[in-house]
Amino acid sequence: MSAVLEAPTRAVYVELLAGCSDPTCHAFATPLHRQLDSGAYSECSVLRLPASIEEWQLEHRTARKRAWRAERLGYRFAEIARHEYVDDIFDVNTSMKERQGRPMSAGYHVRPSASPDPLYPCPRHGVHPYGVLLDETLVAYLWCYRSGDLALVSSILGHGEHLRHDVMYLLMRGAIAAELQHDGFLLYNRHDSGTPGLRFYKERCGFEPTEVAWAL
Repeated sequence: MSAVLEAPTRAVYVELLAGCSDPTCHAFATPLHRQLDSGAYSECSVLRLPASIEEWQLEHRTARKRAWRAERLGYRFAEIARHEYVDDIFDVNTSMKERQGRPMSAGYHVRPSASPDPLYPCPRHGVHPYGVLLDETLVAYLWCYRSGDLALVSSILGHGEHLRHDVMYLLMRGAIAAELQHDGFLLYNRHDSGTPGLRFYKERCGFEPTEVAWAL
């Protein structure tokens, strides 16, 4: 028998421009708004970004303890430049044949581009790449698409050999700490997507099923 999913607990209004008038911000936000406002993302897994990382840690004991465990094992969170870790990203992508009960798609078996990301003049509009390092090796990554009030978890993946060391909790804690300075909401796909294990992870980090209204 399939699990009964929790109904949305609240509703939020998310602006993707949030007062920015720069053409670069419009060019970044407009296609993202078109995708999210299509109807498929009217209900999502959402975390209201806290006032401080200390506040988040007090409210999420399991995530806090697991992030600390990863640090004790020598891992560290970092804001990264993706083109500097092409080989490591490819190793992460190909470290497991299946994720969430499904084979990895063909795109993960193609080596990433070594070209630097574009420069985004506005800190509230652009791609924010985050990672977890062991020594100087990238073992987990999260690509966050920031657009106004939205911090969207676009891609998140960890190396199969390091997942048991709780690197994904350290990764999420670091991303939350980096994004809370811009306020808004962290969104991680639909709440009913993925396996029960993924939903357990999201809920321990503070994500809740939430109705979302999108605006430019």
